[in-house]
Amino acid sequence: MSCIIRERFFDRRAAMFGLLVAMLLSVILAPQPAGAEPRSVILACNDFPPLKIEHPGADGLRGADVEAIAEIGRRAGLHLIPSFMPWKRGYAEASNGTLDGLCSCSYREDRAPIFHFSEAIGETSIGVYSRPHGHPAPIADLDDLRGHRIGVVKGYNLEAELADATLPYETVSSDRQAYDMLRNDRFDHLYSFKAPIEFLLRDEPQRDMTYTELRSSPYYICLSKAVPDTAEMMPRINKAIAAMRKDGSFAAIQRRYGQATIN
Repeated sequence: MSCIIRERFFDRRAAMFGLLVAMLLSVILAPQPAGAEPRSVILACNDFPPLKIEHPGADGLRGADVEAIAEIGRRAGLHLIPSFMPWKRGYAEASNGTLDGLCSCSYREDRAPIFHFSEAIGETSIGVYSRPHGHPAPIADLDDLRGHRIGVVKGYNLEAELADATLPYETVSSDRQAYDMLRNDRFDHLYSFKAPIEFLLRDEPQRDMTYTELRSSPYYICLSKAVPDTAEMMPRINKAIAAMRKDGSFAAIQRRYGQATIN
């Protein structure tokens, strides 16, 4: 009799334990309520003033893209978090799904299998800064720089473009170093994005360099396809971008940093 009682007791405990496990799983796996904390989405950002500023100055400005992305996330019900790191590392970690994506990137065919692209959040100008009288002839394309000393910031995809064009060039570690070397006659030309150089020069009363734009193209928030739930985020992100463009808040952020707006 005592054996039967013990068996029933343990059977009852096992049943209660199973019920408890089922209840816990139902809580863990249940859909989040509408008021739940938004999903944190970690985006790799490289320091790229005035668009992305890793160390804000006394004015507290974080960068046009950082501000825009924060507002996009708020409207989309997502917590878009910039994580600053070098471009190459950020691109690698976003590509393999270690991070959720990139604060921004331009569209290229080889990136299409790796990333989901939002609607455009900005426009980037790419061109050539030249020393005074360093190149009297007009610059229409990279080939016009052949035979001249060219500088470029290491890690930018602009370096690969110079290599593809079989042009000799020298790499430097930062936009500031690149411009200083150009000004000190170490280069004849600097192949660069316009935004960071113009940001460096914003307080200089006189400019002795010329800028020739070679092309301009939009850029996007780029979410990794290696992260399962990023595809479903894009409609919400694009809806937020469209709303911000319509109500003027998107353009207001970009004007505050002297950036061109996207219509």
